[in-house]
Amino acid sequence: MIASSILLVITFLLSILYLWCRRTYRYWQRHGIPFIKPTLFIGNTKEAFTLKTSFGLHLSDIYNEPKVRDEPVAGIYIFNQPGLIMRDPEIIKSVLIKDFNLFTNRYGRCDPHNDCLGNNNMFFARNNYWKELRTKISPVFTSGKVKQMYPLMLEVASQLENFLSLKGENFTTEVKEICATFTTDLISTIAFGINANSIKNPDGEFRSQCRKFFLFTLPRAIDFSVAFFLPKFVSLLRVKIFTKDFSKFLRSTITHVMTERERTGIPRNDLIDILVALKKEAAKNNHSFMQNSDYLVAQAAVFLTAGFETSSSTMAFALFELSKKPELQERLRKEICDAMLSEKNGTLTYERIQGLEYLNMVVEETLRLYPVLPFLDREHQKPAGVSKGFSLKPHYDYTLPDGMPIYIPIYAIQRDPKYWPNPNEFDPERFTSENKQLQTSMTYLPFGTGPHNCIGSRIGLLQTKIGLVHFLKNHRVEVCDKTPTCEQFDAKALVLQFEQGITLNVVRDQLYDKARQQN
Repeated sequence: MIASSILLVITFLLSILYLWCRRTYRYWQRHGIPFIKPTLFIGNTKEAFTLKTSFGLHLSDIYNEPKVRDEPVAGIYIFNQPGLIMRDPEIIKSVLIKDFNLFTNRYGRCDPHNDCLGNNNMFFARNNYWKELRTKISPVFTSGKVKQMYPLMLEVASQLENFLSLKGENFTTEVKEICATFTTDLISTIAFGINANSIKNPDGEFRSQCRKFFLFTLPRAIDFSVAFFLPKFVSLLRVKIFTKDFSKFLRSTITHVMTERERTGIPRNDLIDILVALKKEAAKNNHSFMQNSDYLVAQAAVFLTAGFETSSSTMAFALFELSKKPELQERLRKEICDAMLSEKNGTLTYERIQGLEYLNMVVEETLRLYPVLPFLDREHQKPAGVSKGFSLKPHYDYTLPDGMPIYIPIYAIQRDPKYWPNPNEFDPERFTSENKQLQTSMTYLPFGTGPHNCIGSRIGLLQTKIGLVHFLKNHRVEVCDKTPTCEQFDAKALVLQFEQGITLNVVRDQLYDKARQQN
């Protein structure tokens, strides 16, 4: 009797589960939206769930599925949550620009209770809080402020040159780590007024903490995946984007620097000046959330982590591609050398480095092939007073419900042969002024676009350019037997990273010094 009752209960529960799954995974079918067939319980996450690829790159794989290749959107399931992958440039334009008021927030979020730095920073901020943050932090990133930071950047660039010159005539190295020490020192000095000294001491606290942040172990991969793709569970699973050790380090560092800045009253036109001003404003106007020290430290946290990683990755990927095409590398090195020879003391002015045409082309093409974050995420949400949501007409008779996650697979779009001939080929000529006019709008989005675009893109691009100029000035890079022969991205990483790093030969070739002596 007991056994029969247990069997009956199990049968009933399985029946309920079956009916639930059947209804859940027929959502897109009911609404007439093309979709990728899901796997029971885990939806369209199998490849990422089993670490065959990262979640971000899996979105690009779905984008390229033959079943949806000619469709403007593709329906997916993140476990049991329906979501949409946007494929059509016009729809993407609506999401990011035209109908931005319906897609103000990212879908990803952080735990407000256990990850204060993650929850309070501008990347994950939501609604009016994000708008206020964006307005207050934006002055750091104006072209005038960036130009004022330029001399400080040159000082760090000279340290990179000295480091390379001390390594001998020929050495083999993992170039991403060198680039990361350089950009860590840049961000620490231009944003915080701190000499991190990572180039000379790569095992120092500043570099060590930043390295740990982007070391994607399995637990870290789970945390990032939950934050971006299962945000409803961040509190339940106590997910932390900013770990306890990193948070403690940054709180101590920023609090000390802000205290010293307040004591001396000497401005440096950097992020700390903005944070000190916000602190004073909060006290004057009794803004409770701005008086929270974590609110201020959180902005420094995202500035540091995003600032050093994007530029160092772009530098490393550019060197990787240039090592495989020596003729392109020499063209760039010649442009750099000629520009330096025409300047007083061989120092490029801010205007001159921005005007190096081929350098711009190389960086832009690198970002096309390797967008640091391979996707954008948004959440559909009607603001107060708006009655209608976003409609997919005339393509489909479907209006997005509130809470629907939207994904734009940048990596796939920027390698789509429909928009980019020979898309996997590194070809800076795509970005001549003439060819840029021929590009399809919304198919090049390494920094996003619209009101929610990357606020630090101007600084990030300048860091990358300065780094490449001073790396290639008297050195060239070559492939070696440890150089990756194919693109094997780390399946655990949210951002684009080669699984085994980027190892190259670095050869001293004093193109600029020789030319200067001849002159």
